[in-house]
Amino acid sequence: MGGAVGGLSITVDVDGEAGLPEGGLGHADRLTSRSERLYGIARGLPRILDALAESGAIGTFYVPGATALAHADAIRAIVEAGHEIGHHGHHHLLTAGLDAAGEHGELADGLAALAEVAHVRPAGYRSPGWELTPVTLALLGEHGFAWDSSLMGDDRPYRIDAGGRTLVELPVHWSLDDAPHFAAGDGDAEALLRRWCAELRLALAEERHVTFTLHPEILGRGHRVDVLRGLLELAGELGVPVLSHGEVARRPAPPPWPGTPGPPR
Repeated sequence: MGGAVGGLSITVDVDGEAGLPEGGLGHADRLTSRSERLYGIARGLPRILDALAESGAIGTFYVPGATALAHADAIRAIVEAGHEIGHHGHHHLLTAGLDAAGEHGELADGLAALAEVAHVRPAGYRSPGWELTPVTLALLGEHGFAWDSSLMGDDRPYRIDAGGRTLVELPVHWSLDDAPHFAAGDGDAEALLRRWCAELRLALAEERHVTFTLHPEILGRGHRVDVLRGLLELAGELGVPVLSHGEVARRPAPPPWPGTPGPPR
């Protein structure tokens, strides 16, 4: 069955206030917007951690460096619970809007912050806003990252070139992210659970790995966290392993991206 190549990963983007436009910089007066992000750290994140603990599942938490510095205890709690930390920029700035020096700074500053707060050196990266640039991709190879989780070129892991080094791409998609579903604030949690469970069943049938993306201020609200519980319950019933992104990246190398141009004829 899909045990050798399948499985699912629960990933959590812990953006905090950095998830606001322009990384939250210059938005100190937007108290309501900032309070929602703080809710995600104070209430949503513990709910997600509790739901994962109930099923013994390990997740991968992508954290901006600035968020780690601002909420050190919350980020350390993730590590102490046995979960994996991934790099998610420093100020959660969209890399496509930065020059090369800015992209380098976001990567380097994020690494330094996560090392200071969580005492980890992430092996995986996820670009803020899921918009990866060639410059940052090359920097990932230069800094020895093992995987990226920002692209949408396939619905299963594949290999990509990063400045002469090969990385594993663990693809994402908006349909597997809670944010678009609840963008209007009134999304149906049960409808999202049905969609994600349907995706999980199909991934099992096709023997492929699938990544789901959560946000503490979104799926960590009240009854919405039951979407995570329901997904993990189905995974247990189907015998689908819940794997961290690091575990998936350490598997035998997946095939190259099917969209890679072939040799000239």
